Amino acid sequence: MRKDSIMQVINAYCQTHTLTDLKQGVQGISVYEIAEKLHLLRNNVNVDVNKLFQEGKVIKICGNKMYRFYSQEHFMRVTHKTLSAQTTCSNLNELLGDLHEVRDYEDPFTALIGYNASLKNAILSAKAGILYPGGALHTMLLGESGVGKSLFAEKIFTFGKKEGIFTADSQFVVFNCADYANNAELLLSQLFGSVKGAYTGADATKEGLLKRADGGMLFLDEVHRLPPEGQEMLFYFIDKKKYRMLGEANSEHEAKVTLVLATTEDPDNHLLTTFLRRIPMVIKIPSLKEKSFNERKQMILYLFSLEASAIGCPIVIDKDTMATLLLYQPKGNIGQLKNDIKLAIARSYLEMRDQQNKEITNEIRIHNYALSYQVKDGMSDLDIEQRREIEKVLVQDTYIVEPYDVIMVEEDDTALFAPPQLDVTKSDIQTSFEEYVEKIARSLEHDQLPSFIIDTEIREIMAFIHEWVLYNMNVLIGRSQSAALAFYLKNIRENRLDAFSHEEDLKDYDVATMEDARSLIRAIEQHFHLRIPAQELHTLACILNTFTTNTLQSCGISMFVVAHGTSLASNIADVVNELLSIHYLIPMDMPLTKNVNQIMDELILKIKQEPKGNEILLFVDMGSLTSLEETLRQKTSYHVVVIPTINTLLLLDAARKAVFMQYTLSNILQDVMRMNQKLDATLEHHIHNHIAQSSEKIIYTICYSGDGTAHYLEKYLKDLLEQEGIFSIDILALSNDSLIKIRSMIEETSKNKEVLCMIGNVDPGLHEYPFISMEDILMSDGVQRLFEIIGDIDVLHKSDVVKSFERDVFVDVAFESIDKYLMYLNSKKLYPLLMKFIEGVEKELQKTLNNRTLTRLIVHMSCMIERLLFDEYHFEQNEETMVQVKEHSKLYTIVTEQLEAIRSSFHITINQEECYYLMQIILDDTDENAHVSI
Repeated sequence: MRKDSIMQVINAYCQTHTLTDLKQGVQGISVYEIAEKLHLLRNNVNVDVNKLFQEGKVIKICGNKMYRFYSQEHFMRVTHKTLSAQTTCSNLNELLGDLHEVRDYEDPFTALIGYNASLKNAILSAKAGILYPGGALHTMLLGESGVGKSLFAEKIFTFGKKEGIFTADSQFVVFNCADYANNAELLLSQLFGSVKGAYTGADATKEGLLKRADGGMLFLDEVHRLPPEGQEMLFYFIDKKKYRMLGEANSEHEAKVTLVLATTEDPDNHLLTTFLRRIPMVIKIPSLKEKSFNERKQMILYLFSLEASAIGCPIVIDKDTMATLLLYQPKGNIGQLKNDIKLAIARSYLEMRDQQNKEITNEIRIHNYALSYQVKDGMSDLDIEQRREIEKVLVQDTYIVEPYDVIMVEEDDTALFAPPQLDVTKSDIQTSFEEYVEKIARSLEHDQLPSFIIDTEIREIMAFIHEWVLYNMNVLIGRSQSAALAFYLKNIRENRLDAFSHEEDLKDYDVATMEDARSLIRAIEQHFHLRIPAQELHTLACILNTFTTNTLQSCGISMFVVAHGTSLASNIADVVNELLSIHYLIPMDMPLTKNVNQIMDELILKIKQEPKGNEILLFVDMGSLTSLEETLRQKTSYHVVVIPTINTLLLLDAARKAVFMQYTLSNILQDVMRMNQKLDATLEHHIHNHIAQSSEKIIYTICYSGDGTAHYLEKYLKDLLEQEGIFSIDILALSNDSLIKIRSMIEETSKNKEVLCMIGNVDPGLHEYPFISMEDILMSDGVQRLFEIIGDIDVLHKSDVVKSFERDVFVDVAFESIDKYLMYLNSKKLYPLLMKFIEGVEKELQKTLNNRTLTRLIVHMSCMIERLLFDEYHFEQNEETMVQVKEHSKLYTIVTEQLEAIRSSFHITINQEECYYLMQIILDDTDENAHVSI
């Protein structure tokens, strides 16, 4: 039925609104908008909507000239208020009543970047799933690694809590199915729980995650790793809301759990069809490359702000770097982008420290050359449409990220524009605004942009207002005007303005001005989620009226590009004009067949055709014109400035600032100078890198296939070199079962490179390159030989650095070796628990255990855990044990306390005899760096 279709449109409109939206003012949907969506006649829609109103299904909002409508069921569900049938109001705020009666909270999804753009549909689906009338729907999240599925799941749970779907005591339980993928029994035990004797090592009944999540949400990450029998048990639970613990035959348990599942794989290929049918809600989380440039910019600035706060130092990112990061499409999405940003900051910091005699700088400047090559790959595929889009998104030359969320300023600096509140008239507001614009303009003359008052938010609002007014009103406003208006809007956001209304004054303005003011308010509210009170329409109309004298006209600067050749200048001017969608830059081609006097006469004629009073800026490539500035001034009577360089980026930037930002000639020249210095520095750095690459140095780490030695040597060696500020050496891990293939790989990858050495547990037999064995690294002088080859002898005097490197390698070798002895457990899962025990013991004893002791502890404890877990056998106590425990009571206490995490994680009992053997290994430690009474 047509009426049902109309109700569906109204519900779809209302579904996205939260309580916060209702408080800020939701207008409702009009008959005209419904008719447009359904391609129906407005008269027919009007009839059916009024029937819905009579039936009590929609609220009628009568505040504007046209009626608007809102779903009554959605309003009551969100606000927990009861409405009578045929409810009318002038605005929805009336129906909210006392705001304290309504649960006050922020929509948790608004904390996600892109919540109103790329994530909008995902969030809408998630809300619909949680608020489903019959109970929250189980949900599947699809998406690449690093897109934020875990965070999104957490927001779903928080939203459900805010909406009353979950109670305050409900838990959000997280489980990664990959953690126990190699042991189906342990995995199912974790999920469903197990009874005593269910499997070898199950010596007590243990509740599962479904029990813990009862009444809340269970998030299963990497659900494609769940075995088929686990999927079957789970879809039985979905159907019956009942489950059996592992090892149970008859009894069943009930639980009310909302499942959210996540996977990076195609579920059709990895999950049972019968299981998939029971997950009604499937949500795709977009990858970074699927997000708009504007979202990517927000994400990049957010990640930089995290690092700025972590290091307590402002970070300045130039426009080129931002553009490169916008085009970057990392396979690891946000996680990888974060790591690449960290690396760029580290490189920039090290370079600035070296340049400033290792003094700590007040800020870190990030340039393009600090980015890795894989980040810069996207620049090669940049097309003209992307350039234009990036120009719209990146409205600033530099982006300053402060380490603090709140910027403290002096009292006078917070006195942003606010119109007079008493006896206000149209002329009062316009005069007040114009005076404030002059004040801003004077500030901008002395400093390009005062960062203590113009933060990132103000800059973005300024750029938006500038572009909106230009394209919608054909009016060009200066920086000071857009800044003043942006401050006024910021005052509104911060509730610094007192409400006042002068509806009668609105009659003084023509229809076009009022419509412009309304349209601008709507645009600002949509883009910046800034609620502008209705009474501010009067003030905004007054402000827009002050702009109408600034219709688009000459900026007072005529800009020429003069170059040798038949069409070089014309081609450059065409590129700049097309990118900016203007006809501004004037070309002057200089064919080599013409002499200088002919060129001068033509140039003088062109200059004289420009409006009187204009300043003339000439960009020239070479030759005699570079020294004819004074001659041109005398013969044309114009103020002429000659810049002896031609660069498309420089011209593009200068033209943009002259036309769209109304920069003065002096400001443009200062910016040209700064940008040219930056380009020169980038060129110098690029050439330096190219020279360095022509003799690039490389170190190979080598092992047999499946060994893993080469890869962890590569990791630790890279970390060590970066820590010492060495970035010119490449580390490459090679792994193969064939020595011939290893030699072939070295020969192929070492072309045009200087091979410093090879490190590993297999010698490829290439005697022209030094080889350092793992035995030398671990037991002899391997590390010393390595850094002697590299040429960094200083690091050898840093015993803590060398010992840390050796220790990391020792630990990885130990964990690698225990995989050969373990039947059930995975050494990667044991690693954090065992290292926590070792580090805890070292901290309590105030000594560092030697590498031999580390290896013994890791091997012994791994085997001990598996032995106790599967109840193979226990050591029995004897009198010698009792004597040793009493003699070394302090050490015994330390060992038992540090074992607690292992006990609770594996639900095992570790008796006194087991502790005794661990004590013996520690007592045998031969490290002589510290002696304590234990």
